Amino acid sequence: MDVPQYLQILWRSKWLLLVGAVVAAVAAFFAGFTIIDGKVTSRAVQSYTATTTLLVSAAGDDMYQAVLPGQPLVEGQTQPETVDLTSKAILYAYIISGRDMRTTVEESLGEFSDTDSLTALRRTTQPGGDESFPGRYVLPILAVVGASLDPTRAEDIAATAAAQFQADVIASQDAETLPDADRVTLTVLDESPAAEVEGSNPAIPLVITFLGVFLLFVAAAFIIAGIRSRRSGTAAAPATEQADETTDEPAADAADSEDVYADDERALEPVGENSDGWPTDGAGDGITSRRGRREGTATDAPEPTYTG
Repeated sequence: MDVPQYLQILWRSKWLLLVGAVVAAVAAFFAGFTIIDGKVTSRAVQSYTATTTLLVSAAGDDMYQAVLPGQPLVEGQTQPETVDLTSKAILYAYIISGRDMRTTVEESLGEFSDTDSLTALRRTTQPGGDESFPGRYVLPILAVVGASLDPTRAEDIAATAAAQFQADVIASQDAETLPDADRVTLTVLDESPAAEVEGSNPAIPLVITFLGVFLLFVAAAFIIAGIRSRRSGTAAAPATEQADETTDEPAADAADSEDVYADDERALEPVGENSDGWPTDGAGDGITSRRGRREGTATDAPEPTYTG
């Protein structure tokens, strides 16, 4: 079985490809890692998020009470209505994620960088659930989320925003002189530590860099093979032409000889004979060929040999 030509080229360029593999590996290493203070550090940017969880409830609500007592009816007055706090939680999430809250947090922690963020959302899953895949629960629970490349700063953003929102709610209630029984209360349920955000695989840039550099060396191997092939073809062309000329010369000589013989046959064509039986032309002279030989003359006859 014949080996494909491209495999032959790769095999002849094996040392070049070996060097290319080493260079590609070095390039991939420095594409994915850096050396800081003598330590190898990944170049992949890692982000962290921290969450502070708030429970939105009413002051008169007792979540551990199983039976609600009856209320006396007052003539001419409607029954008090309880506000849907789950709907309020969505509104509070927008307030916390807004520009005013961000400005207030920046005054405490410093201006946000491009990698810092503050947001909030209403929980729809169980405590161990991930809000990236929302559940079907409608809960009066807020999750204040801070994000940053520094895990400590992410925790500070979430905690500061939650505390500031609680202070803003109390200040607004005091300004309206709401009775304690009618007030919304915000209770901190949990302050989770910062956790790494799952991002893209850090090995992807290493693989891409290695393949890119190595393919450059493969292309160089084919280019070099093509240049060598053209040079060898150019060098072989004059020798081939010379061999063709040498082959054509005997053929030309043979053709000329055939022409001479053909002319001789025409020149020697007899039109008559002399007394000795030799062919003569119309004037009685012998016929001369192109080679200058005079045929039909007496001198052309062999001399007799005497033996005795």
